[in-house]
Amino acid sequence: MRLVEIPGNPAPPGAVLHELAAADGVTLRAAVWPSRAQAPRGTMVVCTGRTEFIEKYFEFIGEVLARGYAVVCFDWRGQGLSQRLAADRSKGHVGRFADFDLDLDAVMDTLVRNRLPAPYVLFGHSMGGHLALRYLARRPADFERAFLSAPMLKAWMPWTKRLVSGPLAAAMCALGRGEDFTPGGAGNDGLSTPFESNAVTTDRRRYERNNDILRAEPQLALCGPTWRWAREAFAAMREARRPAFARRIQCPLMIVGAAHDRIVNQGPDMTLIRRVKRGLFVLFSDAEHELVQERDEVRRVFWNAADAFLDAADGA
Repeated sequence: MRLVEIPGNPAPPGAVLHELAAADGVTLRAAVWPSRAQAPRGTMVVCTGRTEFIEKYFEFIGEVLARGYAVVCFDWRGQGLSQRLAADRSKGHVGRFADFDLDLDAVMDTLVRNRLPAPYVLFGHSMGGHLALRYLARRPADFERAFLSAPMLKAWMPWTKRLVSGPLAAAMCALGRGEDFTPGGAGNDGLSTPFESNAVTTDRRRYERNNDILRAEPQLALCGPTWRWAREAFAAMREARRPAFARRIQCPLMIVGAAHDRIVNQGPDMTLIRRVKRGLFVLFSDAEHELVQERDEVRRVFWNAADAFLDAADGA
């Protein structure tokens, strides 16, 4: 296990790498950064989005460390340098979305609980935000608070495509084609997409930096999802939009969203925040999907909101 560093993206110093196994035996890559503070503020667990990897969050991790936290970041099964799940490692594949739950459980039970300083704070982006919400609903007492960036509760797509996508994914799986790419997924690792056509950030420097990491280590790259991943994602998103799901979340929760997001729909995020016990929603008017990969001026406002939330007595 190793971390991939390039001149424009050095790893924050002090990382301890771990290879751990989820309950079903899938091997995961994780990194732990001890707190640099004399009196640690707690521990933040960072859950990355689909296609992402630990290295993409080096800048963010450094900012969290500067705030006095210890940090844990890991690669979900099927991406980064964790164990891939399809014969073609470029496929974004999973058997069930509940299998991802085993990954975060393993990280918490093996690396965090009773080993790193409490209280524990959970951060997640996109798919990682969705899976973070699943954890908060399953194990509500583990985290003192959580803040999420554009969690995946409903995919952004034209209504005509939405009508057919779920049934089509189910049909393709029933036909035994669950490990096939969804249309446009093969070869789509993002490297061929020019900055001007990207749908994740308005920051050219960070966009090119993230692509440079993939060029330095192609094993980190991931292309589009399979039909099985899509079927399971649609089912998981439907579950997370139910009122009973939100009511199981007990800790203070902040969600930040981008008005120009073309990956996820913000409506369900706002609905979920109204249903949780203690919730806050912050909308950024001039940003794309990946808020922590955005321009400096956007990230400054992001951290102003996050710091206020993290410092609040009740988190809301």
